[in-house]
Amino acid sequence: MTRPPLRAVLFDYGHTLIHFDENPHARLTDAYQRINHLLRAELAGEVPEAESLIRGVSMVVDAEIQRDYREGRPEEVEIAGIYDRALRGIGLEISPALIEQVMELEQEGWLLSVHVGDEVVPALRRLSEAGLKIGLVSNAAYRPRLMRRQVEILGLLPHLDSLTFSSEVGLRKPHPAIFRDALEKLDVPAESALFVGDRLREDVRGPKQLGMRAVLLREWRREEDPEGEADFIAERLSQIPAVVAGLLQPEGTTERR
Repeated sequence: MTRPPLRAVLFDYGHTLIHFDENPHARLTDAYQRINHLLRAELAGEVPEAESLIRGVSMVVDAEIQRDYREGRPEEVEIAGIYDRALRGIGLEISPALIEQVMELEQEGWLLSVHVGDEVVPALRRLSEAGLKIGLVSNAAYRPRLMRRQVEILGLLPHLDSLTFSSEVGLRKPHPAIFRDALEKLDVPAESALFVGDRLREDVRGPKQLGMRAVLLREWRREEDPEGEADFIAERLSQIPAVVAGLLQPEGTTERR
């Protein structure tokens, strides 16, 4: 059965378009010094120093999010509630509005540990020049506005036609709803889309259950595919335009590379 023409390429975010420092919490000192000053200005009692806040809040929040992800629940976490519990755990009870400010300041600190690969923007440009729509689909617990701001600061926003985050949809990959949201934003059927990501469960099986083709990327995080579930294997993101070029030919192929 002949597939409809390829019209869009959707990308995962972490370990696909961006990669991270090995110890991102080491980059948060300045951000948590600002958080310390903010809380001291707003609260009457004693506020822990930045390093104590990193251990008692940031690392606790991160551990709870990762634990929830490992459990495989489809629903995204309610991030403000996790911060609230962590802050209460060190004796700080603050308003929802102040929690939002804490999260925003922390996200500014996280940016120091996030890096865009040198080949990412050139590859996105080539895909766009080929007439394809480009989308981002990410499991991200933080507020959509904070994630969009991160993408903008990293210089990726001009190269993306749509952004979809699990915190916006309420459900994570591989749930079909998050992929459908992205496809609807691009106005493209699943059969006309290719998904690129680093995880078999989320980025290969999830898209393929809707009818998309999928590339398993192994540049920043290596996951094997013993059953041959991915349509393509890419060692570097710079290979994606060549994969797409093959699919744009009249006799497109789904052979693994």
